[in-house]
Amino acid sequence: MENVKLILEESYDIKILEIEKIKNVYKLNTTEGLKCFKVSRYKEYLVEFILNSIEHVKSRGYGGVLEPILSKSGDRYIQFEKGYGYLCEWIPSREADYKNPVDLKLCVKSLSKFHLSSWDFDPSKAAVGRRYYGKWITKFSKRLKEMHEFKRIAECRLNQSDFDKMYIEGFNSHLERAEKSIKALKSGDYRDTMERHRVFSGLCHHDTANHNFLIDDELSVYLIDFDYCITDSHLHDLASIAIRNLKYGNWSLDTLSFIISAYRENIEVTSQEMSIIKDFIEFPQDYWQVGLQYYIEHQPWDEEFFNKKLSKSLEDSSLKYKFLDEAHKDFINV
Repeated sequence: MENVKLILEESYDIKILEIEKIKNVYKLNTTEGLKCFKVSRYKEYLVEFILNSIEHVKSRGYGGVLEPILSKSGDRYIQFEKGYGYLCEWIPSREADYKNPVDLKLCVKSLSKFHLSSWDFDPSKAAVGRRYYGKWITKFSKRLKEMHEFKRIAECRLNQSDFDKMYIEGFNSHLERAEKSIKALKSGDYRDTMERHRVFSGLCHHDTANHNFLIDDELSVYLIDFDYCITDSHLHDLASIAIRNLKYGNWSLDTLSFIISAYRENIEVTSQEMSIIKDFIEFPQDYWQVGLQYYIEHQPWDEEFFNKKLSKSLEDSSLKYKFLDEAHKDFINV
């Protein structure tokens, strides 16, 4: 920690009294108050894109982001260990609780304000690999091929694990849903809608987990951790935050309507766009992701953890698709 303290005091006009590492940030108690030093292992061009995104929405009136504090040399970030890092304010706050409807509404409204403020982002500043406009079909088609590969790996094993057997058993039903999602996006209004939305030239946070929304004592909301930020239609983030609040036993029109109504206080969502959101939700993202983590990424989790994760995903898939099938017209007309 002493080395970190020396680097930061040499780089910034601060005097550090205490320093604490929390995940990939350092909480700094300084003579100038509490500060946060965010560490990134990304390449420099991605750090530039992330900070450009934050500064863009701030310049357009969105107060729920934490701008970088310039270093002594006037830079937005510094080289740090094997990557980069930037300094910003530390906001005394708590993580949002999506189970609390007050928190959820605050977060959804803040997300819609973020999207409004993100419009007119200079597309030339969008990092390669982070440009998602019109690419849902391509992304989902690639993941569908990967699902086939995961199944092939499982079937080729001489001694199949319980995970292998479960993944194979669940494959056909999830294959059907993946194909349905892609077909609907191809045949529906997705492409035309994306061309209209492309004109907005907006950003998506791309990680709308509750822990990325901080709420202070005055109920001001701060959106943090832009590591996965992309350029894409706002429907991407809206669909994602809906999924986070619907899955694992919460698939209901009431919850969906609550989220969409809160979002509509700032940005209109048409029935045509609701149909596209439904097609996005249809894709078996969790089933694909757990397969990726098990067969390709080889995440350092034990078999029991993987089995529980897949079992939970399969159980939720059953509930999700029952909901989507039964609520088709009502979903679109929320």
